[in-house]
Amino acid sequence: AKRHERLRLRLINSATARIFVLRLQGMRGWTVALDGMPLDGPEEVSDEIVLAPAQRADLIVDITADESAPAGLLMWMDDDSWEALAEVRVSGQSATTPRPAPAALPANPRTALPDLSEARSLDMVMEGGAMAGMESAMFEGERLGFRALIEKGQFWALAGQAGRTETPFADLALGEVLRIRLENRTAFPHGMHLHGMHFREVRADGSFGPLRDTILSVPDEPLEIAFTADNPGKWLFHCHMLAHAASGMTTWINVT
Repeated sequence: AKRHERLRLRLINSATARIFVLRLQGMRGWTVALDGMPLDGPEEVSDEIVLAPAQRADLIVDITADESAPAGLLMWMDDDSWEALAEVRVSGQSATTPRPAPAALPANPRTALPDLSEARSLDMVMEGGAMAGMESAMFEGERLGFRALIEKGQFWALAGQAGRTETPFADLALGEVLRIRLENRTAFPHGMHLHGMHFREVRADGSFGPLRDTILSVPDEPLEIAFTADNPGKWLFHCHMLAHAASGMTTWINVT
């Protein structure tokens, strides 16, 4: 690329377990969409970019590095160092001055804020794993202790249930609004991913976060999401750390 050239980057975490912590180098950037949904306005990247498995971020970036200077994406490593994940070779110049901030992308349809006045609320407690464990959970119609669950390859539970059952976590009518309070009682982060629909985080002050279909839940930090059930179907809701999903952290939501 050339100095002052503008690029659009779509970052997709396709890993099955790793959370990527990224930093721009030699570029000025703005986030314009998350998980395929445009933001109301571009947000300048002033800190690290954190992507859990299945999360996506669309960035508009301007190359600020001089010719032959390093530019690209840096990745945080486990030893607290930063390593180049993707490099941009800078040669030449496309303009003499930087561009103004980009405009917002056009909104997708069906992105109105959910009406919480008559929303149904459900709790989803996440349990299991090493260092935290769980006393028991339902599995295939039977309540089993943690040791018995381990013997069956089930290490995790959502709302007291290990693995997917014939009964959905929530049975919703088309257009119904659902609030889910996620409480992570494990010792690990979980990237919770909903198929078929996007949701918004409901912040402590009552404001809404951006539309997403995957949210990172960290231990001992409860969070709440809300969405309008606008897409009929049987939709998986699971941890996108896929080993977690395969060993208990998978449920589903029915919209009729």
